[in-house]
Amino acid sequence: MVDGDGVILSASYQETDVSIPRPGWAEQWPDVWWNAYCNTMKTALKLARVDEKDIAGVCISGLYSGSGVPVDNRFEPLRPCIIWMDRRATKETTQVEQRLGENTIFEITGNVIDPYYGYAKMLWIRQNEPEIWKKTHQLITANGWCIRKLTGRLSIDHSSACLIGGLYDIHKREWSEKLMDELDIHRALFPERINLSKDVIGEVTDEASRATGLAKHTPVCAGGIDAAVSALSATALNDGDLTSMIGTSMCNGFIQDQPRLSKKLINFPHVAYDRTKLYSFAGIATAGAALRWFRDQFCYCERNVGDAIGTSAYRLLDRMAEKVPPGSEGLVFMPHMVVGERAPYWDDHIRGCLFGLTLYHTKAHQYRSFLEGVAYAVRYSIEVAREVGIPLNRAILVDGGAKSELWRQIFADVTNTPLQYVEAAPGAPLGDALLAGVGTGYLKYETIFDWVKTSSVTQPKSANAETYEKYYVLYRKLYHDTNACFRSLKEIAG
Repeated sequence: MVDGDGVILSASYQETDVSIPRPGWAEQWPDVWWNAYCNTMKTALKLARVDEKDIAGVCISGLYSGSGVPVDNRFEPLRPCIIWMDRRATKETTQVEQRLGENTIFEITGNVIDPYYGYAKMLWIRQNEPEIWKKTHQLITANGWCIRKLTGRLSIDHSSACLIGGLYDIHKREWSEKLMDELDIHRALFPERINLSKDVIGEVTDEASRATGLAKHTPVCAGGIDAAVSALSATALNDGDLTSMIGTSMCNGFIQDQPRLSKKLINFPHVAYDRTKLYSFAGIATAGAALRWFRDQFCYCERNVGDAIGTSAYRLLDRMAEKVPPGSEGLVFMPHMVVGERAPYWDDHIRGCLFGLTLYHTKAHQYRSFLEGVAYAVRYSIEVAREVGIPLNRAILVDGGAKSELWRQIFADVTNTPLQYVEAAPGAPLGDALLAGVGTGYLKYETIFDWVKTSSVTQPKSANAETYEKYYVLYRKLYHDTNACFRSLKEIAG
């Protein structure tokens, strides 16, 4: 809950479960989203101690929901949503490649052919669950599902539509009926209108008011993909702004005022100035997750000591790693701790790798190499963007991993770039509040610069940057030279 000055009045959080029915699969039933929304909204209203009738508007961002939820003509879900991390649609992407070719898809959509994209997951449902596909009346996104429950109206925004992949024309900002015909995915499966993220879709109904605590007739805005809304909340609005969000996964998002499209980036309209600006991103799936794995597997003592003295195990590990020189004295970590990786790698075989390990190396060396490995991945994302002319005018670090002063310095040194840090970045919910304010006429997009200020700036150290330049070259060589080995390993181990 946020007031007109950007002051956070209350917040509430609820985890949602992801079903993993097979390795590489990931699904969610939509009631998980709606129940979480109702519970957190009721709690936020209670904590804020405001009259629900004083709320000017609400907005809902959501995870990239892949296939969307297939529903029948009564809007009952036919199966769980196949979400972004699901990689099952490899056969379908091969078929699209053979039939249309990647260049055809890229030239229209600004994106490539990969199981990551929603259209590939839709094709999987059509080919593997034909009875469900035959009954499918609509395919509804995560935030679109909650908006319909709130207002009774269907909605999809430009960021969500484009991230489906091979069905949306990124240049015309509309559905590509040509590709829909080629892929045999019908236009009628999606809402008639594609909305701007700030657009008011409808008002809270009687039933939704009882479920959420929101007042009846409260305006509800369209929202968008959570990564772009989070970037907006950290002031990423202008051409050449980069927001690097270091959570469980890592997302490096670049704002563009003109389309400079790369096959190594995921590209879709930004949630502010949706018809002109783009949000283009790359990253790795296991940034913070790799560090948490290291902590849980090897740092029992640090966890116990941290609990005893009231600090985190990560802070104790930072203190140890600070004593290790840049480059971890010959250790290089590839931070890909699940099999396969999205942009900028687009690699179904890549895995994690700790290269150069000897009896000399300590826990501190290994931990620092994990921090450095993620920083090398950030640099690679920046280089991919620069290859197509995307400027880097401002780099912003947010989220949990950026709390580490050591890690911020490593990021600055590896990228040789000054990095702004937004300490109290609340992420997508603040961006949602801004969009609700813009959509209801109370705010402008630029209001975010009044709401959010940089906490500090980390300058690169030239000596460290020179060292990391050599290690980064090795990191990139490792990726290319181990590719065949990872392919063989997948054949052996599955």
